[in-house]
Amino acid sequence: MVTQASTSEGRTTPVPAGDGVRRGLVLGGGGMLGAAWTIGALCAVQEATGRGPGRAEVILGTSAGAILGALLAGGVGAEELRDHQRGLPITTGPLAGVDFDYDTAAGGAVPLRPRPGIGSPGLLRDAVRHPREYPWLTMVSAVVPPGRGSVAPVGELIRSLPGLDGPAEGSPLRVVAVDYRTGRRVVFGDQGAPPAEYAEAVMASCAIPGWFAPVEVAGGPYVDGGCWSATNADLMLGRGLDEVYVLAPMALRLHPRGRAEPGRGTLAALREWRERDRPRGVLAQLVSRYRRSVTRQMLREARLLRATGVRVQLLAPTLEDLAVMGPNMMDPARRGEVLETALRTSRAALAGVR
Repeated sequence: MVTQASTSEGRTTPVPAGDGVRRGLVLGGGGMLGAAWTIGALCAVQEATGRGPGRAEVILGTSAGAILGALLAGGVGAEELRDHQRGLPITTGPLAGVDFDYDTAAGGAVPLRPRPGIGSPGLLRDAVRHPREYPWLTMVSAVVPPGRGSVAPVGELIRSLPGLDGPAEGSPLRVVAVDYRTGRRVVFGDQGAPPAEYAEAVMASCAIPGWFAPVEVAGGPYVDGGCWSATNADLMLGRGLDEVYVLAPMALRLHPRGRAEPGRGTLAALREWRERDRPRGVLAQLVSRYRRSVTRQMLREARLLRATGVRVQLLAPTLEDLAVMGPNMMDPARRGEVLETALRTSRAALAGVR
């Protein structure tokens, strides 16, 4: 169990255990294939650190990363996540006997036709009045029609695990969602956030606007935390951490040793990626542009952390990973190959860092 102490800002300061290094783990969003890639990266992180990722003092999850973060906080190991993704029987631990169909949980590779109308008229009104106060994706999320999909299967998975069927209190888990009324980030698990059960918080963080219906938490609608940032790593500031691992399946790996370094050379590296990554088709081009945007945001967040003395390790997909993923991150047919490729590429990246 992680011991935590309250701070004057209402957050909690982790008390280190084991090697004395206070570690944080950021699990970014990325849909079904992003989750598969992240599991491969988690196994590599465990090998590199010699410590299970679930033992991090703070686990911050967004969207698909929130699902994995909850499972880790519930005692599921990286190898168990890997084997469960492979469809192998799990005989011990929290996932023992848990049946979950990853290929159908999200409702398929394409969303249902959304309902007519505007997703959040109030947020749209505020965003038009104060456009500089909101990220571009937050403003877009206000415009898209309400989704018809349901994240209920995700909630059922979380509730089926021992210890995850109640309020998310006293846990290292932090889950990022966006209040669909105000467009502001909410970190479930932090003091001052609306009270929520594990399942409610995770479902809210996974509710992609236009794809899934918003999730009600404490009487208000919430949507995917990725509407603000795919990683939200800046939320690790002020938590008394020494080292933070950021696993970002929607970003690009810019450095051959697995560390996307900010500062000089970053723009050149992004241009190089653009030259090497030649997407075909409208969807592939849009996803490629989004990845570059996510990468720039991740680097800004990492720069803020490093400015406070926190060591930051960034892990993101390589060109080899991206070729396996394809443009549709919800395509279940690619899930197995994405996992196996990530196991290899992430292990190689962290070996280079060591």
